[in-house]
Amino acid sequence: MPLFVYGTLMRGERSHALLGGTRYLGPARTPRSFELADFGAYPALVRGGSVAVLGELYESDRETLASLDLYEGCPDLFQREAIALEGGARCEAYLMPAGQALGRPRIASGDWRARQR
Repeated sequence: MPLFVYGTLMRGERSHALLGGTRYLGPARTPRSFELADFGAYPALVRGGSVAVLGELYESDRETLASLDLYEGCPDLFQREAIALEGGARCEAYLMPAGQALGRPRIASGDWRARQR
């Protein structure tokens, strides 16, 4: 299943190299059913909001996913789960349980790169 990334793993961001040789499939967007919490150095995708989150889609292998699980603190900090994208395509993404994001500011645009504009 493809992997949806929305923060520091995107092209041009500081952790993109962790995707290794995965194949870029293009830009993607979630339906308006999420929130993007701002943790300063990274964002967190949270279910249950009303924001469409912008990101990128990658074809990933098991080895890369295992490395990303460690990097993302999965399953303690983030959980890799199946989600639907705008248009109905399915993918996996790293989500943070809502309780862990309480009190964090939200990125209303759903766009990590545009957060400081």
